[in-house]
Formats: sequence, structure tokens, C-alpha cells
Amino acid sequence: MAQWSSSNHNNADEYVGSSLPFVTGSLVLTTDPQKISFPYVTRWIVVSNTHATIEMRFGFTENGVNANPAANSNYFLLNAQDTGDGMQATPMLEVKCTSIWVRSESGTGACSIIAGYTNIP
Repeated sequence: MAQWSSSNHNNADEYVGSSLPFVTGSLVLTTDPQKISFPYVTRWIVVSNTHATIEMRFGFTENGVNANPAANSNYFLLNAQDTGDGMQATPMLEVKCTSIWVRSESGTGACSIIAGYTNIP
């Protein structure tokens, strides 16, 4: 008798097909970290800094986005919209995760997040 195995992070079929959409736009950021939780494990994510003048951080742990820049920082920094000298949005990051952390570098910022998620809890 065959047993049904549930989806898990090692199930390649979950990553081959199209993913389900997750979108949040105009998320208001402060220097306090915010956790963005996805309904299921992601297949990919894209983070965009939508503020005109405030840089933003994103990472995979609260401690990571709160790290001192002079130390071994464990976050990505996205430039503000009008700087014109760097990344305001990530490329499509193919990562398996259930949440990310975001915060502004200083002051009040804004961002949007789009992700494709699987059926894996």
C-alpha cells in the first residue's frame, strides 16, 4: 500500500511549477524591524525601496537587520529611489523562506514586497 507524502522543502515539484502570488505595497518602515511572514515557503522574493530619500535594510533575522554597519552586518541595503546610484529593488531572489525582516536605515521609509510561494507549509 502506497503512502501519501506531504509537501516539504525537499519536494522539487513545488519549485518547478508557477508559484502563488504574495504582494504588499507601500509598507511603512521605521527604524524598528518589522517581520513580514509569508503564508507558505517562498520560491522567490523581490524587495523594492519605494521611498524617495530613505535607505532601507532587509534580511532574514531581526538581529541581522539591527546589526551595526561597522560589525559583520547580516542585511542587504537598498538605496532610496532618487539616489540613482544603486539598487532600489532586488533581482528575483530564489530563496526558500517563510519570512523576512525589514526596517528603514533612518527615519520613516517605505517599501513593497512581491513573492511567489509554494504549497509547502
